[in-house]
Amino acid sequence: MNKIFLPFIIISFLSSSLLYPQDILWWFDTNDSAFGQSSAADLNGDGYLDIVFGCYRNDSSVYAISGLDGKLLWKYNTSLKGSQGCNDVATLIYDLDGDTFPEVIVPSSCTPITYCFNGKDGSLRWTASTRGSDSPPTLGDIDGDGKLEILHGEFWDYLICLDALTGTIKWEIQVQEKTWIQTAPTLVDLDSDGILDFVVSTWTLNKDSINRIYAYRGYDQKLLWRKDLGDHVYHGTGVTDVNNDGKPDLIVGNYKGILYALNGETGDIIWTYTNPELFYIGSPAIIGDLDGDGICEIIFTSFYKVTALRLDGTLFWEINNNNIYPSFRGVSLADLDNDNLLDVAFATTKGEVYVLKGTNGSIIYKYNLADHINKSFNINHAPLIADFNKDGILDIFVVGGFSEYPDISKNYGRAYLLSIAKGNGPDWLMFQNNIRRDGSLCNKINPVNEVIYNQYITPSPASDVITIDLNMLSNNNIIKEIKIYNIYGNCVLTTIINKISSTYNIDISNLSNGVYYVNINNIFEKIIVIK
Repeated sequence: MNKIFLPFIIISFLSSSLLYPQDILWWFDTNDSAFGQSSAADLNGDGYLDIVFGCYRNDSSVYAISGLDGKLLWKYNTSLKGSQGCNDVATLIYDLDGDTFPEVIVPSSCTPITYCFNGKDGSLRWTASTRGSDSPPTLGDIDGDGKLEILHGEFWDYLICLDALTGTIKWEIQVQEKTWIQTAPTLVDLDSDGILDFVVSTWTLNKDSINRIYAYRGYDQKLLWRKDLGDHVYHGTGVTDVNNDGKPDLIVGNYKGILYALNGETGDIIWTYTNPELFYIGSPAIIGDLDGDGICEIIFTSFYKVTALRLDGTLFWEINNNNIYPSFRGVSLADLDNDNLLDVAFATTKGEVYVLKGTNGSIIYKYNLADHINKSFNINHAPLIADFNKDGILDIFVVGGFSEYPDISKNYGRAYLLSIAKGNGPDWLMFQNNIRRDGSLCNKINPVNEVIYNQYITPSPASDVITIDLNMLSNNNIIKEIKIYNIYGNCVLTTIINKISSTYNIDISNLSNGVYYVNINNIFEKIIVIK
């Protein structure tokens, strides 16, 4: 393990607060802080992005508000008899059933329930009983069956997998005794088999326990590897190719202030980065090409620092100012000054929103929302970035507030939409950027097709025989050539059939375990073979 200690590149914050009335497009008041992370999508089909976030105990509600004007679309109070709702987990929005109207996924913590709402009106689609969660939900087809699954960590050692359409529990595994799984499960194909795997890390409850990162195979939850990380991990994992071998590597930080670059296939340490002033790394690592050279950088926050590293773990730039308060949920990336290069946006527990130039970390914009609300204002969100009102100017959404316990009666919260400047984006609409929670704007390594198929081939996974439903194909009376390809594009089986029945069986007993693509008259279907 090589620890890299580098001299600091310190960039002073010289700008004054630049908040003007015209910068605030709207605000929306709540009764407590929002500790999770918001997400955005067009919930009702009106052509404008809407925003969903949850609030803590004195409020206990999940809110859906219009990104255009901040008006309430719907809200849902997650309190149960005898307990208040703690909606401090990142929300997730996705069209689960393909009807063009997205659903909203919200795991709750004080209330041990994961909720699925119909995004259009806030009505409940399903609920799933859990152990409670601080872990942002992740979405993907992790077993190759053509259907989506939802994964998130839980309190008391466990990770849960839900059928995305029904909320039915598909499985639950114990990761490590006496831990909580706070991180979002990052979905990534680690073993190059064409099927998503998943990665989580631990937050130990016992001082004698060791915190670790775990990598599991998606379709059967087999442990691929684990690695000791030495201290708590709260937020999830970034994915990029650190060593240019064409395979995904993992970036994760711990509470000793050490950032790890790990080989995704083996878990071996490629490099570590730390310095004596980092204290702890609470944020996820975010990956993007800051200087436009085609090579990505790694950005993370630690207490009052924002640090950008090159892929080899050396320092690109760092801001260091004791007046900068923590940005616990990290940064968001987008071009916000119209120069076609990514900039870095984040918010602090002092109620300030910053946009830094991606090439050197200098301030482009600074907004002091605590001055606007004229009282303490703690922001625990990474910003959302998009042109919410379609005026040609990119906007930033954040939500924060004040929370004090055990007396919660004085708590409050407020969401803001700020008009920033012309820029080229891209939009940043959820925690860690995407439904796999990989934190990356760079090209995907070992991409896995996210298309959910209308399957005409069953079963998948398969073992010895697959059955093709010929009635689901057009031009069924013509001769059909069926070819099966491996993931490298090599044809491993060919057969030609005449339609003599509604189904046709193919013997695949000679195929080894892995992902294959069945081609019938240039129509492709993915299958997984597991013996």
